[in-house]
Amino acid sequence: MKIALASINPTVGNINLNFNKIRENVNKAISLNAELVIFPELSICGYPPLDLLDKQTFINECLEALNEVAKLSEKISIIVGCVTRDTDLIGTNIFNSAILCEKGKIASIHNKTLLPNYDVFDEVRYFEPSKKILLTELSKKKFGITICEDAWNDKDFWVHRKYENDPIEILSKMKAEFLINISASPFSIGKEKIRTEMFSQIAKKNNLPVIFVNQVGANTDLIFDGGCKVYDRNGNLIVASNRFKEELVLFDTQKEYDRITYIPPSDLEDIFNALVLGIRDYCTKSGFKKALLGLSGGIDSAMVAALASYALGPENVLCVLMPSQYSSEGSIAHSQKLIKNLGTKGTTINIKMLFNEYQLSLEKEFEGVNEDITEENLQSRIRGNILMALSNKFGYLLLATGNKSELATGYATLYGDMCGGLAPISDLYKTSVYELARFINREKEIIPVEIIQKVPSAELKPNQADQDTLPPYEILDKILFHYIEESKEEDEIIKEGFDRDLVRKTLKMVDRAEYKRKQAAPGLKVTSKAFGTGRRFPIVQGWR
Repeated sequence: MKIALASINPTVGNINLNFNKIRENVNKAISLNAELVIFPELSICGYPPLDLLDKQTFINECLEALNEVAKLSEKISIIVGCVTRDTDLIGTNIFNSAILCEKGKIASIHNKTLLPNYDVFDEVRYFEPSKKILLTELSKKKFGITICEDAWNDKDFWVHRKYENDPIEILSKMKAEFLINISASPFSIGKEKIRTEMFSQIAKKNNLPVIFVNQVGANTDLIFDGGCKVYDRNGNLIVASNRFKEELVLFDTQKEYDRITYIPPSDLEDIFNALVLGIRDYCTKSGFKKALLGLSGGIDSAMVAALASYALGPENVLCVLMPSQYSSEGSIAHSQKLIKNLGTKGTTINIKMLFNEYQLSLEKEFEGVNEDITEENLQSRIRGNILMALSNKFGYLLLATGNKSELATGYATLYGDMCGGLAPISDLYKTSVYELARFINREKEIIPVEIIQKVPSAELKPNQADQDTLPPYEILDKILFHYIEESKEEDEIIKEGFDRDLVRKTLKMVDRAEYKRKQAAPGLKVTSKAFGTGRRFPIVQGWR
């Protein structure tokens, strides 16, 4: 039996576009003489649809599209992800389903059993769990169909399980001959390695071939790395598609395959590919063709400029230099060098006069009060206003350039450098930004070495450096990782070898900056715990 695995890039809510992608891949699979084509989880509506699922008209249109997909199955069987609806009066009556279509009709529906309700997932809010696990038969072979999380509960793989039952184990005991898992599994650093090892163990443990089909592309803050895979009954990887791109690959159940020696890419390569895809999809799916950003001469804005150039093409990126009386000649020169290296557009708007006008306007109100962070923030907000004006006038998407270390500690200005429609590196710690810059420069200098080597500074007052306010980043980022990703508390972090006062100060900064993060631009998730939908803390609280 020839099976086509289609990793497609759906757009949430764009049901017509998604249907056309499905139809295109069905036709391609037919041309390859495939007997079955498999699509990712919720591929008709895109993942995650969130509160669109509260709209009955949305559900109706999904079901209408599902019926049209079924009509495509006259010449080939299709497994597709879509919402389905029940008619009882208990719960949401909505299911996250894998639907088998054959001979122009819906042949069977397989509902998701394990509904994730952690990190960025909130499926319990929308869906009902499966009431029954079923096998299906194709070409006289019994297939067990599961959806994403259904495969993530093997008692021999996970030390701590989130659910009591294991759909894979149940299907194995039901004498399935093949296991299929359709997914919308978001990217995070290191997850590809875990997925690969997990599915390999599932295949070997159950002595069953495993077929994995994952969504690719980005929807808002979530990036999906795709990558279809097939494992033989011994756990060997025998078929694999490319990640971070749409692709259809063929698997023949009658063919003998050699084992693929699969070495997962480095974290930095994965991060680079994920962020480029995330920026590209956020722009194109939101209707933007071009982006702009403020270029300061520092590593963060240089990184965003580079990523945007790879994502959109340098001709579609505008870098805006906005020097003040505190900007160093080096920062301006380094920014100009970066623009030349990337081939982006560049313009310079000096804010010295505007800043002086603001100070004159506020002179009476501020009389007798010393200059402080207020004047620093004024410069940042002037720059934010200029960038937003250019965005409004010419239809550019404004990219915010702050990193995770800054967003965590509040070392960012609301309505200033936090302005933007997307914050591409807001889930990368400062130390990771430097590492990614060296990765980008691995073959030739893209980001000027002077930018990588210079002491980080906001350049909002004379002789300013980030470490006047923050601990050294190599220490700060480790503390932040323990607190944010690992959810450790003060005493636990101190036991890792950090100074008590430093830990206490850092955690206090993180907690106090929650109100800023609630107003921040959406960021692209690449770590196991990003700010945004995956980390929810109250602004007003008395824990610390």
